[in-house]
This record gives sequence, C-alpha cells and structure tokens, in this order.
Amino acid sequence: MRDSEVGAAGPDRIFLSDHVAEIEIGAYAEEFGRRQRVRFSVELEVAPFEADAPDEEGSVVSYDLILHAIRDLAEGPRMKLLETFAARLATRLLAHRGVLAARIRIEKLDRTSGALGVEIERRALRS
Repeated sequence: MRDSEVGAAGPDRIFLSDHVAEIEIGAYAEEFGRRQRVRFSVELEVAPFEADAPDEEGSVVSYDLILHAIRDLAEGPRMKLLETFAARLATRLLAHRGVLAARIRIEKLDRTSGALGVEIERRALRS
C-alpha cells in the first residue's frame, strides 16, 4: 500500500509506563518528611506522525517532556494530594502545542500491600 492510499489518521499516542520515582507527597502526618515510591503512567495523544516527516527528534513530541514535567513538579513545592499532582502534570503537558490530550495514572506503592492512586484524563481546549 502506498502512502497516498492510507486513510485519515487519528491521533498517535506516546507514553511513559510504570515509571517509579521517590517523592514526598501525602496528607497524613506519617507522610511528611519522608519520601515514598510513586508510580507514573502517562499517555499523551499527539498529532499523527506523517510518513514523510523528517526522521528527527524535533518532528515529534519528546518523551522527555513527560519525564521533565514529573521531575520538575516532584522537586517543586510539596503537594498533599495525588489529584493535585495529576492535575498540575496534565496542565503542564497540555501546554505543549503538540499535545492534544493526556491520561495520567499516579499510584502510591508504599501505603498498602498493593497500589492506590488516581487516574485522570484531560483534553486541550485549543482547536
């Protein structure tokens, strides 16, 4: 099949899956002053990558966008709620013009025998 025969594409998705970072977060007294393992899974909808686009990093939304946003928020002012972290991460990622939507899942790994957390979806308001 030639490229000219390919139909209209939906959005592409880039993702970071099961990234674990130690951060200080939490609303309970025992969570203050200690770091805990938090797992991040982030999926971004981006404009479709065209087959004839340059095979260069500048042609795509970089995965580093996700990693740097997580790191910057984790190193910034302390947050109590995973919901706050997720909402701020979504806002930061959606500010990039190439990002159409974000699905973010954040899980605390040290609070119980399993994981507990939050998952949100947000879309860019621009058209």
